[in-house]
Amino acid sequence: MRCRLLGICLVLAFTAPWGSEVFALQQNDTIAPPLQTPSQPKKEREEKITLDLFPNNAVEVVRVIGYARKKVTYYRETDGNKISYEAKLKYQDRKYSIEFDENGLLEDVELDSRKRRIPKETLFKISKTLDSIAEKYRIEKVQEQYVAGDQNSQQIQQKIARDSLDNYELIVAFKDKRKIYRKEFLFDKKGKFISQRDIKRLEYDFLLF
Repeated sequence: MRCRLLGICLVLAFTAPWGSEVFALQQNDTIAPPLQTPSQPKKEREEKITLDLFPNNAVEVVRVIGYARKKVTYYRETDGNKISYEAKLKYQDRKYSIEFDENGLLEDVELDSRKRRIPKETLFKISKTLDSIAEKYRIEKVQEQYVAGDQNSQQIQQKIARDSLDNYELIVAFKDKRKIYRKEFLFDKKGKFISQRDIKRLEYDFLLF
């Protein structure tokens, strides 16, 4: 009988830590993103830099698109192995983000916007995509994207003046049961889905819904 009791005690002592670990994983699962998509997570690191570290060929582009605004903030960004540069400024109460590749070539310009500026038919198509992911969600950020392509800085400036945007970039917070997670979406100007990627959750998620 004594040997039998000793054997039972040894089994319980060995299995107890594993039971605690399983419980901890279940607790963590309640705050983890519920969808594991093949999209690339957003892991941008933004570093403020001085003008002398900004690509020389990009400075004039910023001056033209930004209407020669004096208050401009310059950044260097890393996203995985990709290096890029960004100039931020404000013109006529709108925030501009002018983005360049590693060589200082213009990639796109993004302007802050609001959901109410999106045409109803376009917003309806976007909403259908978001509805397919979760019942509860909140659009936290909207940006209008103007892609450079082979256009020069003056042509992009005129394109912005005409509101002739190419895409919408959205950051959306989703709630699925007790789980809150974020995604960054890119839609074309008619609301057609282009791409998405995950964003690390923030600490104030419980205030959103």
